[in-house]
Amino acid sequence: MTDTPRTGPEVPLTSGRSGAAAKGVGAVTALSVAGLVVAGMTVAITHDAEKTAALEAAGTRVEADVVAAERVESADEVVYEIVLRIPVPDGVTFDVEHRCTHYACAAATRRSATTRPVIVDPMTRAWAVIH
Repeated sequence: MTDTPRTGPEVPLTSGRSGAAAKGVGAVTALSVAGLVVAGMTVAITHDAEKTAALEAAGTRVEADVVAAERVESADEVVYEIVLRIPVPDGVTFDVEHRCTHYACAAATRRSATTRPVIVDPMTRAWAVIH
């Protein structure tokens, strides 16, 4: 059974260590000339770390099927666009699009049938690819 109307947001995974390091680096650097810019970046990274912690607490690790994968080249970068079919523990699946430059996602574009590990919150359908 595939359920496509309710797709949750993708959560960028940030480790607790990188979130803590960002706070420390941000606090020291915020005192410099570019304090406002760095403080804004620290808040964004800290927010990602908080969303990651919430998803890890409420979520379930599952293997999502790669439905489609494509390498997309632009003038200044190569990214990989992957459509994943994420199963929820109640037996329903939903499709999402993931776009990144990680080597594991690049490998998915070279194989016809593969899976990617994801964390999904069954209630909100928030999800994140585990790299």
